[in-house]
Amino acid sequence: MIRGLLCFLVFIGVIGGLAPPVIACPSERPEGDIVVALRGNAEPFSYLEDNGDPAGFAYDLWRQVERQLEVKDDVGRSRAPEVTFVSCNTIDGQEVGLVEGRIDVVIAPLTITADRMNSYNFSQQYLSSGLALALPPSNAIDFEQAKDIVVETVMHPTVAQALLLFLTFNFLMAFLIRKLLLDAASGEGSRASVWLQSLLESIIRTIGLRGVGDNYSTAMAKVLEIFLAVVGTALSATLLGVLTSAFVGSVGGQQRVPALELTNMSIATLDCSTSQRFLKAEYDQRLQDAVAGSAEASALQTRSAQLVCNPEDPEREDITVDDLPELKGKVRLVSSWRQAAKLLSEGKVEGVLGDWIALTYLSRQDTYAGQLSVLPTVYRNEPYGWGISRTSVSTDLRRQIDQALIDQMRKRDWRKRIEDVLGTGSVSPN
Repeated sequence: MIRGLLCFLVFIGVIGGLAPPVIACPSERPEGDIVVALRGNAEPFSYLEDNGDPAGFAYDLWRQVERQLEVKDDVGRSRAPEVTFVSCNTIDGQEVGLVEGRIDVVIAPLTITADRMNSYNFSQQYLSSGLALALPPSNAIDFEQAKDIVVETVMHPTVAQALLLFLTFNFLMAFLIRKLLLDAASGEGSRASVWLQSLLESIIRTIGLRGVGDNYSTAMAKVLEIFLAVVGTALSATLLGVLTSAFVGSVGGQQRVPALELTNMSIATLDCSTSQRFLKAEYDQRLQDAVAGSAEASALQTRSAQLVCNPEDPEREDITVDDLPELKGKVRLVSSWRQAAKLLSEGKVEGVLGDWIALTYLSRQDTYAGQLSVLPTVYRNEPYGWGISRTSVSTDLRRQIDQALIDQMRKRDWRKRIEDVLGTGSVSPN
């Protein structure tokens, strides 16, 4: 009976999709056909729930992909792979595991870069994010952002065509009213004068500066005037709504921060991430512009060395970058975006430089409501893929993973699945 109960529980676990156990980041390769690494602190892509179960968008996507994978047993027969999940909470810890073959696949978010492809392979790109800056929210109006919203709305092809068609129609109607339906006295004047008066009247009535029934002698003219007044009022309300939305949307907006200005700020970013490398590149740019042999140049050289990824202790949780009196900018390297957001909310840093999707996701959480504002522009687009070991993963298995990923992305609900987890508009920041 006990054996039967155990079989039943196994059956329920398979059918119900119970989460498999997750072991700590291994120093030696664990058992299993495929060793899959996630970061237990990389919300919303991968994380560990309170009971230790893995969760997140990347984890759910892997479980779908896993169903399509096959491996060969000792006699060459195909079977479903046995997958072992491990939690490596730093990027460099995952990368070392990939290079050494202790980890086969990393499903936590990894930006596809040329440097990384020199050390291990990548799967098919499945998502695009960007490098963005998060700052404390402000109550000021960003007039530049308001202007951009108005211009983008009005210049949208559909909106521009609708406005042009309406104004043309309104002008023709105003001309007909003046030319044909007013009393005889209203038709006096040259043809140019009539056209000019019609244009002015069209504009005046469209923006609602003139009322209904001014000196019209026929019922038809009054009906047409009422029609123009109603449509003109609707257009005026629409334009006013666009302006209102622009200013409301720009309240609390932050001014754009040039990339080089990041070196004059106190910034938190993820250790060994592409955002850290981007920040290092900006300090290197300042170093090129500094006077050779100056105290500033010496400090910039030290800061550049501080920002080199050092995987000697891949599971370290926090890294203190020593402050340099000669430099205004400061840097805090952390192991998770949540930790960086916490530093920002506590006022310990001025901004967080990092993944656009992760930061916007955190900004919507109750913990950081009203404490985290992600700038709408990105410094650089970043394609996401899964890291695949060149040492331990066969070409056939890598192709299977790619094909399974492509099959998932071709499904009609792919975009909805992304936005259900990551939020509306999270497919791309640009």
